[in-house]
Amino acid sequence: MAEINERLFREAKKYIAGGVNSPVRSFKAVGGAPVFVKKASGSKIFGEDGKTYIDYCLSWGALLLGHAHRDVSLEVKKAVEKGTSYGAPTKIETEFARRITKAVPSMERIRLVSSGTEAAMSAVRAARGYSKKNKLIKFKECYHGHGDYFLAGKRGVPENLSRDVLNLDYNKLEQVELALSEDRDIACVIVEPIAANSGLLLPQKSFLEGLRKLTLRYKALLVFDEVITGFRFCFGAAQNVFGIIPDLTCLGKIIGGGFPLACFGGKDEIMRCLAPEGNVYQAGTLSGNPVAVRAGLKTLELLKTPGFYKKLNDKSELFYRRLDKAVETSGVGVCLNRFGPMFNFCFRDKLKFKKFFHQLLSCGVYLSPSADEVCFISSAHSDKDLNDTANAVTYALSRLN
Repeated sequence: MAEINERLFREAKKYIAGGVNSPVRSFKAVGGAPVFVKKASGSKIFGEDGKTYIDYCLSWGALLLGHAHRDVSLEVKKAVEKGTSYGAPTKIETEFARRITKAVPSMERIRLVSSGTEAAMSAVRAARGYSKKNKLIKFKECYHGHGDYFLAGKRGVPENLSRDVLNLDYNKLEQVELALSEDRDIACVIVEPIAANSGLLLPQKSFLEGLRKLTLRYKALLVFDEVITGFRFCFGAAQNVFGIIPDLTCLGKIIGGGFPLACFGGKDEIMRCLAPEGNVYQAGTLSGNPVAVRAGLKTLELLKTPGFYKKLNDKSELFYRRLDKAVETSGVGVCLNRFGPMFNFCFRDKLKFKKFFHQLLSCGVYLSPSADEVCFISSAHSDKDLNDTANAVTYALSRLN
């Protein structure tokens, strides 16, 4: 059946740059042709190759309720019948914003956008406009989308942008203090509270707290990129869990229920700098799209069901116990990193991850196709899914010796 994916990939390359619309989907990090998906439902994706896979990529973490959740799908169908885009304000945008600000109190006001990249770009622009400073601190292990400032030094990005970006090491608070003390033109520090694009790197206990203290001391803004972590562990954000209050926050993925919806927001006085109230321009034709907002509203409603997160986290912990046992008895140089319903297999030898990935794929288990990316558990994953996956992991690890 691999020939089907190979043929489809060759055909895609004729018309789509690289054959995919986002690089990591190409399977370049693991080798082989990517699985072309025909449809998806619950915890499963169904390939054009005729195979069914238990999905732990979940559209890169966007689907905490799983694929094609019935209630979200019904809400979307009703929304489409009323029009797919207005380019004008709606009551449901206000209701969505109200629910977000209530769940994440540091976000006193928000602005809706269509992607996490837009949210991060716009938050940094707002920070610059408010502070009247130019530079930003980011961390090498964190991902904030493909905006130029987040890819400073990369090909295609103007060289002069590198002057305004300080790229530091995650969890190295002393580097941040040195940078802030030596340069008073730093507008903000942007960080993922949990670095989920570097094999699931957790913050040291003092790191986030230290960032908050240092940014206050040196009058820089603290921006939390919670596109992945927002609404992942609780009805709120990682900042709720860690007890840190940033100045600005970016949300995405889960809040859109599988649709292109994200937002950024923060203190009222900062958000007032945005047009039309202020002079910092930010806009978008499809921002606040009514179909996406309806999907997001229904998703938030379902996430607020009593016991939702406890059940999800308990289920995840039971799963991890099975995986821990498989890892410990395998004799393979691998460890399991996890936080809530988010996990990653960290191999000492990254070549082994490629073999591991394809062994699991042959068993009908679809992980995120890169050693640096995390995997996700949804409420749609059944006990059978998790048991079957644990058995497949045990088998796949045994094949690596």
